[in-house]
Amino acid sequence: MQADLKALEFDGIRRLLEKLCATPFGAEAARNLEPAPELGIARQMQAAVTAARQGLDAGDGPHMPELPDVRAALRQASSPGAALPGTALMNLRMVIETGIRLKPFISERPSLYPGGLDHLGGAQDLVKIFDAALLPSGRMREDASPELASLHGELKQLREDVQSQLRARMRQPDLVGSISDPDKVHWHGQRAVLALSGEQADRIKGVRRGIGPAGRDYYVEPMEVLGLNNRLESVGGKIDAENQVKLRQITDEIRGRLPALNHLMDALTWIDLALAAGQLSLHLNATPPELIDRPIVELQGAYHPQLLLAYANRQGPLPRTLNLCIDDQKPVLVITGPNTGGKTVVLKTLGLLTVMAHCGLHLPTEGVARIGNFSRVIVDVGDQQSIAHHLSTFAGHVEVLKRLLAESDERTLVLLDELGTGTDPEEGAALAMAVLDELSERGVHGVVTTHLSPLKTFASRHPRLENASMRFDYERLEPTYQLEIGTPGRSLGLIVARQRGLDGPLVERAHAYLEEIAPGHGQ
Repeated sequence: MQADLKALEFDGIRRLLEKLCATPFGAEAARNLEPAPELGIARQMQAAVTAARQGLDAGDGPHMPELPDVRAALRQASSPGAALPGTALMNLRMVIETGIRLKPFISERPSLYPGGLDHLGGAQDLVKIFDAALLPSGRMREDASPELASLHGELKQLREDVQSQLRARMRQPDLVGSISDPDKVHWHGQRAVLALSGEQADRIKGVRRGIGPAGRDYYVEPMEVLGLNNRLESVGGKIDAENQVKLRQITDEIRGRLPALNHLMDALTWIDLALAAGQLSLHLNATPPELIDRPIVELQGAYHPQLLLAYANRQGPLPRTLNLCIDDQKPVLVITGPNTGGKTVVLKTLGLLTVMAHCGLHLPTEGVARIGNFSRVIVDVGDQQSIAHHLSTFAGHVEVLKRLLAESDERTLVLLDELGTGTDPEEGAALAMAVLDELSERGVHGVVTTHLSPLKTFASRHPRLENASMRFDYERLEPTYQLEIGTPGRSLGLIVARQRGLDGPLVERAHAYLEEIAPGHGQ
């Protein structure tokens, strides 16, 4: 499905899901979430969200842990000759382990991930390879290979030899009594050194290697240990080189399993997003809508999700529920009446819930929720004026109408706010009627709002249009924000004038003029 997501403020749903995701790749999927290209994919995600919600309701998970982002490491591993660092390998190990731990949950609720268990454990043999070579910190084990074991044995012996020589040097007469701890050997890189004051450093032959951390002592390498230190440094270089060889070998193993690892990443991304959507479903007390192949929208007791969450967070009033049905019998609903009472909210609620359903998400409804198979949702809500292109409000609406007429068919859901406004009311009404005729002939489904009175009569006589209005409390002169199907909107201007005490005869005269201008609307 293609949809005007910005006009429906779908980014708000994306942000909610992003916050609920545990992994960077799940969060990215939430940020880029769009309606599925096919209803079958939407049904798969809906089943996954339902399974996640069931796990939350039952309290048996699964729980997705926070995971590092290993995608850059996998891209690096795809290059021949690459050697991933130990920390990257341990991060990858964490991701693989998560896939292994999720397998029992997916086995219990297979609809949580439709790709199957193999995608979660296809690269699990890498864990043994990592553990045989690496410490939990990511450092290479000394016994990771026979070559490393031999080199580390040699290094250990050389360290013992050089430390023994330095301790013997510190006990010679020229240094006795001037070193507080004659057993302590300092290190500068891989070279064993003494920490001496400036005066002491001048007494012995050696190489100054730097200044101690306190800035008072000098690191001095006596001539007696230069040879051993050179050998130490040489062996250390060989160990570093052998570590790289081993890291390259492990990375080669990863490269050979990249298809399995990519399947794992896809699975974890899907599951993370489904679990986040399950949490959103819980927060909204939502349910899965019925996704059906024919174009239809039927909602009973539906809420706008963000208005509902605002109420739950004590940041707004309890929103009114929406009840409507748009089907092949009456495919276009025309909401008439004044610019008050929540007509735009009806449009956005309908459009947002339809898009959410095509993403596989649950909907906050108290009753029936049926969403049909639409190929696109076209929205014209609010002022379309473009300063950059010097378009008037009416011209902006015309641009949307041009796209609407170029793209819409029987699989299109259109949501048009204030159709026909921005120009002379008679011309606007005539254009709106022509557009509604064209849409109905194409079998387009949707909702149109307008405050142009002639469209009330037009909709009541048209076989494929249905009148509706936002219910108004005429006693209190307050909108109720409830949609009323089958009843056109009434004009409020003269009613308000009378209630507010405007001279009675004057209001009656106004009614008479209204009857002349628009017969049937004067009462």
